[in-house]
Amino acid sequence: MSVGQWLNSLTAVDHFIILGLFALACIFSWFTLNGLRQLYGNLQGQNRYVHEFRITPFPFLGIAILYTVIMYMLLGDLFTTFFSSLPAG
Repeated sequence: MSVGQWLNSLTAVDHFIILGLFALACIFSWFTLNGLRQLYGNLQGQNRYVHEFRITPFPFLGIAILYTVIMYMLLGDLFTTFFSSLPAG
């Protein structure tokens, strides 16, 4: 099954769960990249020729997507069961 077929087979609840997990994963990604930037700065010290470590969209979103997949694989069934059992009213 391709990714497109898998996304089309998800329910609306699953889509909202993935969106919420992606928002949380973006926060985790931001903290991860800031931590790596701080670690890189500490390792380089006062080196005049050090390259600036910038947070660009590609690694930010790449790490966020990786975190989202991991969290969805670990917690997706739990969230789906919980939100599906809530009353529809």
